This record gives sequence, C-alpha cells and structure tokens, in this order.
Amino acid sequence: FFSGFRNYMIGTLVPFILNSPGGGLFINSCFAHCQSELQDDWNASGSPRIYNQTIAEAVGDWYFDRRISKKIDCAYPCDRTCHNQMN
Repeated sequence: FFSGFRNYMIGTLVPFILNSPGGGLFINSCFAHCQSELQDDWNASGSPRIYNQTIAEAVGDWYFDRRISKKIDCAYPCDRTCHNQMN
C-alpha cells in the first residue's frame, strides 16, 4: 500500500518537479513522521539524508533561495539513514 501511494504521489508531483522554478521537496523513504517535528532532529548527526543532504540543509537551500532543493529518495527500505527501520 505505502509503495503504491509513494509512486502515485511522486507521479502526481512530476509537473511541479519539472516545471516549477521554485518550491522544494524532501521526500525520503522513511516510514516515520517524527523525523521532522523537531528542528533539533533536522540538524542531528543521525538526521535522515537524501544524497548526503540533511533535512535542515535542504530546507535552508529552499528557504534562502540558495539553490533548487527537490530531493526524492529511493523507495523503502533502501535509505539506511532512516530511524526505526522496519524489516
């Protein structure tokens, strides 16, 4: 179910990803919402990463217009930076 939802969501976002000069995404494959509720988690050494970039770095790039920040991770369970991996 979750993999199907991920594929549908990313497919729906393709026009935004390809055509929007602004905005940002940080879509990782972690099955947990608690990774982004506290700013401290964004900067932690164990923060989830996409292409070796933390949530804080990606949001900072988007917010301060440093660069386009549209990061999408591989499908679960490939991301080893996720906390509480379900096996």
